[in-house]
Amino acid sequence: MTFFNIDAAERLIKDNYYAPSVHCSYYSCFQLAKHTINYFFDVDYEAQAINVSVLGQGTHQYVLNFISQELIKFAGAEESRIFKRTFKDLKQFRLESDYENIEISMEKGVKAFEKAKEIRTFLIKNFHV
Repeated sequence: MTFFNIDAAERLIKDNYYAPSVHCSYYSCFQLAKHTINYFFDVDYEAQAINVSVLGQGTHQYVLNFISQELIKFAGAEESRIFKRTFKDLKQFRLESDYENIEISMEKGVKAFEKAKEIRTFLIKNFHV
């Protein structure tokens, strides 16, 4: 499941569908991050949903904050900051792609895909997912 969206993003870029490729690039990271919280930190999906409700955050913000806070412990504050910035950049690309009336160029589609690969590699390397 955690590879469907990254594979789709790559295919969409090859077929010149850049806006939907950005969407898939982002969700490949978001889903892998949720999986990381479940697998590595043993917080199942139901508990994650409860935490989101209790904390009053959106799901996407909860996931980003959770991983960022844990990264401080495992990899240090600088690595956490870089991860958070890259994830936020990718999310901004996704928001533009999904909600703005702007053209998503090949450059932006490829850049989003590269950021997604960077985030995914980081999660896989640091959390063994």
